[in-house]
Amino acid sequence: MSRRAAPTVRRGVEAVRVAVGLVHLVLAGRRGAVHRGLHGVLAVRQLGQATVVARVGSPEAHTASAVVDVLHGATMVPLAIAPGYRRFAVGQAVLAVVLAVAEVAAVGRGRR
Repeated sequence: MSRRAAPTVRRGVEAVRVAVGLVHLVLAGRRGAVHRGLHGVLAVRQLGQATVVARVGSPEAHTASAVVDVLHGATMVPLAIAPGYRRFAVGQAVLAVVLAVAEVAAVGRGRR
């Protein structure tokens, strides 16, 4: 990946994260929506994470963001066991893995 392409890819990852955060925000605001509270918390986290990482913009920030996504995915494993949360938790775990991989791919292999 060229040096010029890397910032564009990094911004793309954060743009996707903002979109995910906005979807959570909409779902949190819907009357009768299942898991409204969880969607609200995730909206704040995704939007906050996107803002901080985009503002800092360093490879280290993207790596830290990937770690946050991995931890989020790990917290979904026990939630998947709870009745009524399996579909939500599995969806969140998959999304967390996708975002973590995208963050690592955006940073590249690093310096030698």
